[in-house]
Amino acid sequence: MTERLSRGPGGTLALWLFYAFCGYFIWAMLRYGWVVSQIESIPGTTLEGELGSTEGKWLGALLGFLVLSVVGAILGGIAWYTRPRHSGTSGS
Repeated sequence: MTERLSRGPGGTLALWLFYAFCGYFIWAMLRYGWVVSQIESIPGTTLEGELGSTEGKWLGALLGFLVLSVVGAILGGIAWYTRPRHSGTSGS
């Protein structure tokens, strides 16, 4: 008969924090896309650091995505590390 493994309180908290962050990540990316689509490009701007340019909008989106991805990877790693494991002993 196999026993069901369960997470400890810290592991459960880590998993729920990861799930909540995944929801926030999706909401933030959709919200960012909506906000950026409402910004009109400034005529004559280039990639010289102007955030009003099309390239600046995409650069801001990429940087925001990267920051949130790093935070998500850290939370995912903590949730993975606190997963339930077999004790390593076999019942022979």
